Amino acid sequence: MNDFFTNRSCHTNHLFRKILKQIIFIAFLFLFSMCIQDDPEEVFSLKLGDSLPGFSVQDNKGGLISNTILKGKTSVIAFVNTGCPDCRKELPEIEKAYQQFRDDESIRFIAISRSQGYESLTDYWIKNAFTLPYSAQEDDFIFQKFASQNIPRIYIASPEGIIVFASDDSYIVTTEIIVEQINGIAGK
Repeated sequence: MNDFFTNRSCHTNHLFRKILKQIIFIAFLFLFSMCIQDDPEEVFSLKLGDSLPGFSVQDNKGGLISNTILKGKTSVIAFVNTGCPDCRKELPEIEKAYQQFRDDESIRFIAISRSQGYESLTDYWIKNAFTLPYSAQEDDFIFQKFASQNIPRIYIASPEGIIVFASDDSYIVTTEIIVEQINGIAGK
């Protein structure tokens, strides 16, 4: 009879450990599938009609991109991290839009990483054959000038440096949306 309770106790412990492992596994999947998000208490994001903030980054070709350099050009600024599933969905859409306007000197595109270094970002760009200019940022210093949380984010600004389109992580921005916004600025 003592063996019965010992075996039952071992079986219960084994079952408990198995369930606990599954719960931990599901929790990790949930945590790692989320995009970078911060404490929602102090939500900040530039909105339509706001001016581009003062910022300056170096792109992957060594060129300088800043709010002053973008004056006089329609600009598309995307904040991403390739560890973010939604960013991975949006990046090909941004790339397709970039391909449509890449030879137009009046339009500038830049993808700025949020807390993702050069090597990791460059590897992802090469693997996916992206040609969209990018700037790797180890931290979120530049991102914090535009928003306090959630990626992907896309801002499209007029040649005057005024934000005319802003997206957050609530929906996936398509190539068509980006092209439509750019054409709307150009009056096409």
